[in-house]
Amino acid sequence: MSPPRPTGPAVSAPDLTGPTSILNWPVAGPGKGRKARARPYSHVRLEIDLEPDAAPPSTSPIVRKLEALVREREVVESADLLGLAGRLLHALSASGFTRVVAWSVEPDVALPSPATVRDRPREPVGHLLDALRQSKGPALATARSFSVTLTESGPNRVEAVLRRVHRERRHSLTLDLRGTIPDAVLKDIVAAVRERLPVRRSAVTAYARH
Repeated sequence: MSPPRPTGPAVSAPDLTGPTSILNWPVAGPGKGRKARARPYSHVRLEIDLEPDAAPPSTSPIVRKLEALVREREVVESADLLGLAGRLLHALSASGFTRVVAWSVEPDVALPSPATVRDRPREPVGHLLDALRQSKGPALATARSFSVTLTESGPNRVEAVLRRVHRERRHSLTLDLRGTIPDAVLKDIVAAVRERLPVRRSAVTAYARH
């Protein structure tokens, strides 16, 4: 019986581009051949730190509506968190993850279930906008993290956790991708996140192949 295969090493980068970036890390791992490189992932974990400065203005009308609602309700402490959550949902929706399975805000803030929102084709950020309209603004001021699980039309799912780091006034993001994920799909997701969020540094901390 052959020994278990080692997991791939973590790969860090100051950004999502460059010779050792997420977009170009050694996906086959040490000692693997060309055949292994063609196999899709069953799991990839990305750890991403975001810049403390606000992201540039969004080009998405629905994200702008979300950010305007947050500012209007003066939930100052969590405004950046919820605005970035909208941008994250927009990025994942652009990558095909359009169905919200579950979400939560910590500490406990009651968000209406996505299943209770009007059943029509919409990107996930639209459901978040509706949920925030139905929730109480002052309670959101204590939000420290936003978690969401989304699926696409196939077997893949993404579990995302966006956290607010108090002392450094910045945010961090963890993405766990599970299912059958080819390299091209992973790169599309990374590119969509980089386009919409102010990425500071990134790391692949775990991955496994089918």
